[in-house]
Amino acid sequence: MATLRRAILHACPAGFRLSFVISLTSIILALCAFSLAQTLTVLHVFNGGRGDGYNPSAPPVVDPNGVVYGTTYLGGNLNCPGGVAGLGCGEVFEVVPPAEPGGSWTYSAIYEFTGLNDGCCVTSALTLDSKGRLYGVNNSLFRLTRPAKQGAFWNYRDLYDFTNGLYPGTPLLIDNAGALYGVSAFGGVPGCGGNGCGAVLQFVPAKHGQWTENILYQFTGGADGAFPVSIVMESASGTLYGIADGGGIMAPNCTYGCGAVFELAPAQGGTWTYSVLYSFIGVHDDIPYASVVRDSNGHLYGLANRGQYSAEVFRVTPHKRGVASERLLHRFSPQNIPADYCGYPPTYLTGEPDGALYGAIFGDIDLYFGALFQLTPPVGQGPWIYTTLWDFNESGPDLNPNGVVLGPDGALYGTLNGGDSDGGSVFQLQLPSQAPWPPSDFCY
Repeated sequence: MATLRRAILHACPAGFRLSFVISLTSIILALCAFSLAQTLTVLHVFNGGRGDGYNPSAPPVVDPNGVVYGTTYLGGNLNCPGGVAGLGCGEVFEVVPPAEPGGSWTYSAIYEFTGLNDGCCVTSALTLDSKGRLYGVNNSLFRLTRPAKQGAFWNYRDLYDFTNGLYPGTPLLIDNAGALYGVSAFGGVPGCGGNGCGAVLQFVPAKHGQWTENILYQFTGGADGAFPVSIVMESASGTLYGIADGGGIMAPNCTYGCGAVFELAPAQGGTWTYSVLYSFIGVHDDIPYASVVRDSNGHLYGLANRGQYSAEVFRVTPHKRGVASERLLHRFSPQNIPADYCGYPPTYLTGEPDGALYGAIFGDIDLYFGALFQLTPPVGQGPWIYTTLWDFNESGPDLNPNGVVLGPDGALYGTLNGGDSDGGSVFQLQLPSQAPWPPSDFCY
């Protein structure tokens, strides 16, 4: 049964509270009303066991009909070999929206891992193709296809077994021909501390048997970068853009380099052309991490360290002749600085067509429960507007958001890991129609 929660109203500044001037009071009421418009609905709470998952570790994916799909690390088949004793091997789930407004969402396990040929304990996000098939990664690349019989588990197919030390991160990208793309943060050519510097991978479909893996680029750990963590595709040309959190410029605070933003473009004869768009300098920005986002204007967005304890949201704008410029959009500081969020660094970033960015801050049960935020583009050359959409410390219902995705209805959907407190949950965050709303900030 879905559980509905509304945001707890943050206290307005004392100077405002003491003012009884009608005009100021009207403004305050108008501003505070916006925070009441955010509504979080718990779509499912994980309890583990057969038919239910436990501890999702990745954001979900939402299809054009609003059905939410995701994976859990544990739960499902509790007797599977190779999993965590008695806690299961994980599952793939769906949460179907109600037929009528106000009805209940329906949760179903659509596949339970057995711990045998299909592996276990998925930590990856899923990729959805135009035919409604789901792709994911554990010890192999797999695909799930909807069954002919309603209510049965989806059909599992092992597409490719990883045997060369290259394990792609997710979510995987899919092109118009059905090939999949991903990055392996480690492996490949020797170097980078003995772990390998990583590679960009392509998986080409086969009608029968295993798919073909092509290594599009292997990082060397030099000026080209190392340890790629995320890519995004420009669909018209098939060009890949990504971030590597090592290599590039060497600096005292970057053991294996400060990282880079790169481009990998398809060329004639099936070859690919690699180029570095921007190298982090290690002074005020270094070691980009997590997801990279590309907007309709070709700007690239991501997360990076900023100084010893801070983090930032950055934008890289590619220009002609292979050069690019970088801009700081928002700084996350561990200090109590009014202009900055002062909790943990963000762990996930995604975007929407109008240029707004959404992100998640993964919390910890001992210190902080996490938050969801939005960055809204400015009008002209002004600063981006940072807004805390949901504070799990104050409003609950759970903790440790893995990330959010934008659904076809304009709402945000995500999963909560739950940490040591419970098995996590799936949620919907309905945004106010008046967005962007006034900026907010909080510290704990």
